[in-house]
Amino acid sequence: MIINRRRYKHSFKRKQRGVALVSVLLAIALCVILATEILTEQKYQVQRVQNILERQQAYWYAISSENFVKALLKRTATEDKGVFNLNQPWALEGMSFPVDNGLIEGEITDLSSCFNLNSLYYPDIPDDIKKQRIDLFVRFLSALEIESESSHEDLAVNLYDWLDKDDYPSGAVGYDGDMYTGLTFPYLSGNTMLAHENELRVIYGFDVAVMTQLMDKVCVIPNSDQLKVNVNTVDSANPEYLMAMLDIERDKVDEILSARPEDGFEDIDAFFALSQVSSLANLASIDKSQFTVNSDVFRLVTNAYFNEIEFNLTSVFQLDNKYNVNVITRRFGGKVEREANTETE
Repeated sequence: MIINRRRYKHSFKRKQRGVALVSVLLAIALCVILATEILTEQKYQVQRVQNILERQQAYWYAISSENFVKALLKRTATEDKGVFNLNQPWALEGMSFPVDNGLIEGEITDLSSCFNLNSLYYPDIPDDIKKQRIDLFVRFLSALEIESESSHEDLAVNLYDWLDKDDYPSGAVGYDGDMYTGLTFPYLSGNTMLAHENELRVIYGFDVAVMTQLMDKVCVIPNSDQLKVNVNTVDSANPEYLMAMLDIERDKVDEILSARPEDGFEDIDAFFALSQVSSLANLASIDKSQFTVNSDVFRLVTNAYFNEIEFNLTSVFQLDNKYNVNVITRRFGGKVEREANTETE
């Protein structure tokens, strides 16, 4: 019996040592797991901070492009007395500048060379001017050959109704007020100026198909109903705005732009003295005050890259009468927020 007790005692001690060993191993495993979690979390935090810092650097690269463009526009306006044309440095396409660990790309657009959507309406607009501007937008849509389920006149009137101050449709074809609140997903009409071209999407008739055709052809000048065209900065590849303003066909506007001097017209009188313009049959009915060689509002789209980070910034500049340049709007993102899905929208 004594031998059996000794064996039992030794066996019990071995079992205790086994339990202790397992406990130690479990404790070590738990410590390893916790250490791994801490290191992983720390790694994520370090990466997050690095991403924030890199994005911040890309942001400042984009902001620096604004300062460059402000200086460029001021110098151009000062040297050429406010006359802008496509042969000046600001109009260069594909501008890019290498920087430390990155790249800055920029594109400048003269907003006097595209149709300002806010120009369709201004407070207390007379009926005759209202009709002229609606007809102008209809001609513009026709020049672009916009394909739509709604007529071009309907689109123009719907845009006018969105901009005007009341909730009543204009005539039989307008769309305003209760028509929006009666939709399956109701909302109120704007009754104010647009802040960005993307806002067209919520106006009745401007579906994805129309937006796809129109977005690169129109612009929005913030808080401005300005309606004028700089005949020096109209791109020969996109002459539709000038076509609509002059109310002429494509071949005639092509002749005018082909005859335009390389450095543009010195003044607007030189434009109207051009034989291709002075011979227009409808010249007497054209409002010459809407044509100019001066510009005061420009848009800059910047793509700034730092390491693997990309930052997009859209800025709108305005020049005062002393050619000082100010940023009047700044928007994070490019010209288009995202590509529309024609199957679901």
